[in-house]
Amino acid sequence: MIACIIVPISFRGFSHLTDEMTLRNFVNELYETVHDTQMEAITGCDVARIVFNNQEHFYYVSINNQTTRKTFNARIQIYSTSGENAITINQLGHFSTVQSYIISLGTIKYRFVLLLGQGRFYYTKMS
Repeated sequence: MIACIIVPISFRGFSHLTDEMTLRNFVNELYETVHDTQMEAITGCDVARIVFNNQEHFYYVSINNQTTRKTFNARIQIYSTSGENAITINQLGHFSTVQSYIISLGTIKYRFVLLLGQGRFYYTKMS
């Protein structure tokens, strides 16, 4: 009887921990993708775009007439606070607009922020 009580409670805790790790890994991957794309835009003197597709659970990176598609967990959602679903990076590695993206998995959320000037960006966990 005690096991019947403990198992569902521990499963919920384990599930939340798994979601946390999944989302954290995705946000880290996205951070690296944006950084690498900036470097490619600078070295290739070309404009780059990262476009998100929540319905089909992928995003793609387009630069130098090449497109790379990357899938992500179907439970992860990415929403821009401005309604824009793409990040544009110019030849200097700067973003075309200031944007914030909310990246969520269940109740866990991160804010991914793009800043103007010098191509700076960061992410932070939302409480």
